[in-house]
Amino acid sequence: MKKTLTKIGLALALTTLTLSAETAGTVNGMKISVAEANKALNVVSRGQATWDKISQQQKEQVLRMIAPSKLAAVKAKKELSPEEKNIALSNLWMQKKMLETKISDEEAKKTYEKLKAAAKKANPKKAFPPFEAAEKSIKMKMAQEKVVGALMKNAKIKLK
Repeated sequence: MKKTLTKIGLALALTTLTLSAETAGTVNGMKISVAEANKALNVVSRGQATWDKISQQQKEQVLRMIAPSKLAAVKAKKELSPEEKNIALSNLWMQKKMLETKISDEEAKKTYEKLKAAAKKANPKKAFPPFEAAEKSIKMKMAQEKVVGALMKNAKIKLK
């Protein structure tokens, strides 16, 4: 019995140590994990820094960087209507899928040439921006069209 209690006590102590080691800090009592901090650091430092290798001042800056999203999430849960939450969620999903959708330079160039030809035909005197200026916008629009096309491919829409 004594061995069992000792093992349980040791396990609880190790769990507590592990949990506190995994928490980088808090904002209004909400935990910010070391994993969240490392994810933010990876983006900001382009993979050059990790939580365990930065100074206390830098750690505080990281927590201050993460805090607004934590606080905004709490406000959003309280203040957004279910319809607004659905819209925000669908917009986030669309953005995620669009970022995952790869558009080749060749595809974008082909679309650019079609747009340029149509614009010239509609208004021959108006200048058309160079490909480099329009490329990002064209790729984003093409990615959006691919995502929407995939969504609609098997959609069963019925009018009642």
